[in-house]
Amino acid sequence: MGFVIWLLVAFAFSCSSGPEQQAKRLADGQQKPAIVRLAGDIDVSPPSVTLNRGEVLISYSDCATCHKAADRKRGPAFHDIAARYPMNSTYIDILAKRVILGTKGAWGNVVMPPHPNVAEEDAKTMVMYILSLNAGG
Repeated sequence: MGFVIWLLVAFAFSCSSGPEQQAKRLADGQQKPAIVRLAGDIDVSPPSVTLNRGEVLISYSDCATCHKAADRKRGPAFHDIAARYPMNSTYIDILAKRVILGTKGAWGNVVMPPHPNVAEEDAKTMVMYILSLNAGG
């Protein structure tokens, strides 16, 4: 009987690794989990003028309400987005549509509200700027 109680206690402690425990471990100096890069070849090489325009469009938008460059705020960090998605025309189209239509579930339960007043070309330009932030290639 003592073994069964010990087993239940051990199971209970092993299941207590929820978000609070993970946040505590991250605060204790462990690194956050690596971002898994999605498959796809880099097939877009935007000129610097396009990337500069994307940066300006983002600075005049409400993106900073939920996103920061390097750290997660409400939504993912721009650097994390760039680490996940290659500079690929398909991903640029998908992400631009997500900016305009909104989305939920790509980064957990976070909801990105729609931005219907953002033109599709502007959304693509903003996405290209964000994807250009991938220092790892």
